[in-house]
Amino acid sequence: MEYVKILKSNPFLVRTLKLTLPFALVATEVTFLYFFLDYPSFLLVIGLMVAYILPPAGKETVIPAGIFLGIPWWLMALSIMMIDIETALFMGWNFDLALKIPVLGRIMESFIEKAGVFIKEQPWLKKLYFTGIVVLVMMPVTGSGGIRGTIIGNLLGMQKIPLFLAIVSGAFIGCFGIALAAVFLQELFIQSILLGTAAFVGIIIITLIGWFYWKAYRKRIHP
Repeated sequence: MEYVKILKSNPFLVRTLKLTLPFALVATEVTFLYFFLDYPSFLLVIGLMVAYILPPAGKETVIPAGIFLGIPWWLMALSIMMIDIETALFMGWNFDLALKIPVLGRIMESFIEKAGVFIKEQPWLKKLYFTGIVVLVMMPVTGSGGIRGTIIGNLLGMQKIPLFLAIVSGAFIGCFGIALAAVFLQELFIQSILLGTAAFVGIIIITLIGWFYWKAYRKRIHP
């Protein structure tokens, strides 16, 4: 209780902790990867983590890429999941400051505008906001789910703890689901190139069907 009183009476200390803790978590993750992996694998994972934060890469590309290049599937999934958690912590605690950063602020403002339109087009998000954030974070789209989920959650008026739990849940399901799917596809290719190719083509077809369905849905909303 004494610590809580100290924090409440010292807003500068609270702000400092909110700024530094996400970066401390990143440093801990990087240190773990450095000692756990050989140096080339370490550089590969770090490169994929950076690529994930910067569009157009998404978890659907960086996780399979790491697995196919020899990184353990669980480690690749965990590394990308942690990026979502770390970015969610930073954005959740420092949303106002992030808007003031020159380049990041402009990107965020553009995304906020698009997210506002998206929420209007998806009224179910307001009714099932927790589930909606989980689905949005776990879906394989470009950029970090932690940033995307935090912005949309704030626009929906979600409380910080439920929003963070939704992002963690979505990141876990999405990252480990994609990793297991990549391992399954890899095993199919090892057993039979024909079988693996058929499965890969099937995934592409399903993805294209989903994309065309989404485009048709948007046209019905905005004829």
